[in-house]
Amino acid sequence: MNGKRSRAARATWLVTVLALASVTVGCKDTGGGGGSAPEPGKSAGASKAPGKGKGKESAKPSPTASKKPTKPGKGGSAGALTCDQLRNAPLQTSSFRFPDAPDGTVAFTDGRWEGDGVVIELQPQCGIGDMTGDPAEDAVAAVKVTTGGTGKFYGLVTWRNDAGSPVPVAAASLGDRTPVVSIDVSSPAPRQATVVYLTRGDSEPSAVVTIRRSAVYRVTEPTLTELHHSDTPYTP
Repeated sequence: MNGKRSRAARATWLVTVLALASVTVGCKDTGGGGGSAPEPGKSAGASKAPGKGKGKESAKPSPTASKKPTKPGKGGSAGALTCDQLRNAPLQTSSFRFPDAPDGTVAFTDGRWEGDGVVIELQPQCGIGDMTGDPAEDAVAAVKVTTGGTGKFYGLVTWRNDAGSPVPVAAASLGDRTPVVSIDVSSPAPRQATVVYLTRGDSEPSAVVTIRRSAVYRVTEPTLTELHHSDTPYTP
């Protein structure tokens, strides 16, 4: 009788152990807290889509500033003229006359023009700066006119900056065999050019130079007007 009771107790104990084991395994499979298992192919730690959650920045790129270049125009929007531009610039037009040049239009080709026995050459002395009163920087340069004889006539020309193109607007003649030494447009006074050139006294022969002259010019279209000058002795 006692043996039957013992076997019944062992069977009851075994059923209880198996039931507890089944409950434990089920809890592990459900994440231990009743949460649902992740869907196949998705990571349990995957973040939400960018730009849709609280505190997230928008995933859309911000608009960029326009990169279209501004078109050059008259005045300050044009770049400064360069001395190299003058090598292929007009010198005499239908509306502007350069002293000592023959009639008709004259334009440089690589700094030179030749016609009717006259040669006109752009000289290396050149200055860049405002001479006409607008924000665009102009150019002033020396020019030499050689005729068939012994004469070599020097002059000055101002080219206005017309939307980045040089247009001759004012000139002055310095005389025969008076080479230019330097041109400076960055003087303290506005819209003036300081020109240094070699010359001589009124009673001296044109074959010599004895004076180093520093003269200040201003544009009064169509001429470059001398405002004042100072002289120092010059010995070749």
